Amino acid sequence: MNEWLDIFRIDNLTTRMLVQAAVIVAAGYVISKIVHLIVKIIQHRITSKTETDLDDRIIGVLEKSVQRIINVSALYIAAGRIENVFDGKWTLYLDGAFFVAMVIFITMLLSGIVKAMMEWYVTTIATRTDSQVDDELVPLVKRVANMLLYSIGLVICLDHFHIDIQALVVSLGVGSFAIAFAAQETLANMIAGFVIMVDRPFRTGDRIRILSSQQTGDVIKVGLRSTKILDFDNNIVMIPNAQIIKNEIVNLSYPDVASRLRIEVGIAYGSDIEKAKKILTGVCESFSQILPEPKPTAYLLGFGDSSINLAVVARVQHYREVFDTSDAVRVKIYDEFNKQGIEFPFPQRVVHIKNQSASG
Repeated sequence: MNEWLDIFRIDNLTTRMLVQAAVIVAAGYVISKIVHLIVKIIQHRITSKTETDLDDRIIGVLEKSVQRIINVSALYIAAGRIENVFDGKWTLYLDGAFFVAMVIFITMLLSGIVKAMMEWYVTTIATRTDSQVDDELVPLVKRVANMLLYSIGLVICLDHFHIDIQALVVSLGVGSFAIAFAAQETLANMIAGFVIMVDRPFRTGDRIRILSSQQTGDVIKVGLRSTKILDFDNNIVMIPNAQIIKNEIVNLSYPDVASRLRIEVGIAYGSDIEKAKKILTGVCESFSQILPEPKPTAYLLGFGDSSINLAVVARVQHYREVFDTSDAVRVKIYDEFNKQGIEFPFPQRVVHIKNQSASG
């Protein structure tokens, strides 16, 4: 490099050094553009043979990073040429600044590759799956990877300047423990959210019931900290994930959207039980929302104080139609019982009065 620069035969030392520095910067810029063209050619030849665009994304990140490294290297060499001209304390920090810049660029390169891979996964793989796990975890993995990469870069820079990082690591460890202790509920919810995403007891759009609180609604979103449920009052209820995994969950929409309909009714003593059963099953069979298989079935539940208790069980084709169908079935059962002379009893008691002869 020095022999090549000797072609500039300028008597004035300052002017010669400045010209050489300018030429180095210009040469670095030209080389970066040449590299850019070469990468474009290689990219076209390689990516044209593959169906995925992941290689395009990665090569694009490499291209930008290589150009930055070449330009900064040219600036470093140029600054080395003029350090004798502009002698000062800034020259003492030149090597350190160049090292930090290289660490930053390499860290940005690795971070860009991770980002390209995550974005490729989201746009090509995650869109083909019904699971929300990848949609939730990909942003988290990207953030954690970036934090890890930049933390490693910081440690490398500190070690280069002979700064004792052991005390820093110990301080960070103590601080992390304090933060983890203070945010243990948040961490518990995040871990529970990860378990829910992997185990998948329910999915977005499913209707679930939490047995402990009898909270029922449609799952809107499964987040890392909480799960959002839309209840029947059209309100969004946010339930911590840790609370969900500790309780029993009934998924009303899995494995089938069909749901059971159960209606209990009491008839008066002395009524024709078989006739009442036929009316119950016939009413259910008359509704298109009720599946023909399995067939609606009526049962005698027991003998109450004032009535004979019956129940009819059927399958509704969708759990969202259970409430409206149950209402319509009850109304028709009432009308049919009245037409067939089957009585709904009122609560009654039979009181026996014992006559005792007067003592004498």
